[in-house]
Amino acid sequence: MSLGSNIQFYRKKNSLTQEGLADVMGVSRQTISKWESDQAFPETDKLITLSERFGCTLDELIKGNAEDSFASDNAGYDKEMNRFTAAICAGTAVVLTGLSLMLLLSGLFADLSGKEGTQQLSTVFVGIFLLFVAIGAAIFIVGGIRHGQFVKDNPNIVPFYTDQQKNKFRRKFPVLIATATVIVLVGVIIVVILGGFSTPENMSEDNFGTLVALPLIVCVTVAAPIFIYAGMQYSKYDIESYNKENNPDKTPREKLVSAICTAVMLTAVIAFLLMGFLGELWNIGWVVFPVGGILCGIISMIFSVKEK
Repeated sequence: MSLGSNIQFYRKKNSLTQEGLADVMGVSRQTISKWESDQAFPETDKLITLSERFGCTLDELIKGNAEDSFASDNAGYDKEMNRFTAAICAGTAVVLTGLSLMLLLSGLFADLSGKEGTQQLSTVFVGIFLLFVAIGAAIFIVGGIRHGQFVKDNPNIVPFYTDQQKNKFRRKFPVLIATATVIVLVGVIIVVILGGFSTPENMSEDNFGTLVALPLIVCVTVAAPIFIYAGMQYSKYDIESYNKENNPDKTPREKLVSAICTAVMLTAVIAFLLMGFLGELWNIGWVVFPVGGILCGIISMIFSVKEK
């Protein structure tokens, strides 16, 4: 395709009329018409503006075949991945919010009930937490089933993201990770500062320790969805890996890695519940989840190296 044909194709793809593109470019409609009919050639600064507006490189605009290289998201992959990301982030936020609320209530009110009522209140607080867990689990299950069906129906996606779209998020990715990390560090700093205070007379040492740990849990509640969003959105743009992951002809090694990682995360969930119910260690039990994620990463790297 010629430059003029490429300009016309990208203009229509962006739902622009010749008048609309002329307004964007600061030229007349007749100029746009001449460009598209190859009767005139845009100046260098106009070419740069066109490539930025259309989300393509100069080479793609001048020498490429826009119609052949432009792939449409016919399967609704982008919308589905955004929806699935939102479901996982929401489910995680709900569960962690329940944990934060349980710790807050335990720290504030458990000592006010006296020794006889402490156990009853603790049961109520745990019940509130489990209610949030049930809501979070429902979000995970619904989101997972819908995503699983989408993957089953669309195991292979034709890559359609442009380099500009990928690079735009890649520039955003480190900002998201840094923001979430700073939020967690702020929580750690607050815990360290509060840890320097003595236990109030009307509060037990255990409950005061719970309140001291609460800011960190709240910060993790905020940061965890950001981490998840950044990671899942980063993976979204790697369609090649999506196709490889959902290939029905996966190697036994890949199936083994997937099974091991599933077992690791299931073990983390069991460990978290046991630490909470048997040891009342809800305030630190969440650590098992990042540990499980790290183990899965190490396992994947080990098998990847062996495969190479």
